[in-house]
Amino acid sequence: MPRTVDSKEREKEILKLVIESYVEESKPIGSNYLCEKYHLGYSPATVRLVMETLEEKNYLSHPHTSSGRIPTQKGFTLYVECLKEEEMVHKYPVEFTIPANCGFNEVLSDTLDFLAKASGCISLAAIFGKNKRFVSRGARFMLEQPEFEDIVKLKQLFYALDVKIGELEYLLFHCADEHVKILIGDEIGCDEISNCSLVLLGEKEQGISFSLGLLGPMRMNYEKAASYIYGIKNQLKSLVGEL
Repeated sequence: MPRTVDSKEREKEILKLVIESYVEESKPIGSNYLCEKYHLGYSPATVRLVMETLEEKNYLSHPHTSSGRIPTQKGFTLYVECLKEEEMVHKYPVEFTIPANCGFNEVLSDTLDFLAKASGCISLAAIFGKNKRFVSRGARFMLEQPEFEDIVKLKQLFYALDVKIGELEYLLFHCADEHVKILIGDEIGCDEISNCSLVLLGEKEQGISFSLGLLGPMRMNYEKAASYIYGIKNQLKSLVGEL
């Protein structure tokens, strides 16, 4: 029996599959690819029509050199709005344990190195104590992201990290709370990294607060980023409370 699906629900379904495929493949996604990978109950022609509708609504864009489509900032924003935090933060277990018998600075450095390497993003931390502290790690991993093969985008990224790092510091010190916050593109508020996204999560423990962030391409695995930050945050809680 043919599937009966509301047109809006079908659009959300196809958008979700395009985004998740694009995150994995880092290339434009076509209707044939979706039908073959996900064994959809629709024909490629039907999927193509839905994708055209999503493009008309500015959720997808159509690179001139490809028959496939990629998500826009608006598309990523809608996708993220549909994610449920309680499911997102538990989807990817964190395979990392904070080392014992080490100083806090060493622990923080090792932890941020893990976050950066595991996610392929830049890891950030802000500590609120007697002295405020802001640390970042992993800019080298962004070099492995296809988006930054474009030398102009790469220069803009490192300009932001060098000259406008204060804007990222502000977000971690003032905008992170105990719920996952995802800023996409222009929402970060820094033109040079408007092609990126920032995932934030904070914690308040015994009068000392801290926040964690992952800065990566807009084409990031948001569920993985949120899961990793959540898992690391819980491990850091007791340590920060002892400062």
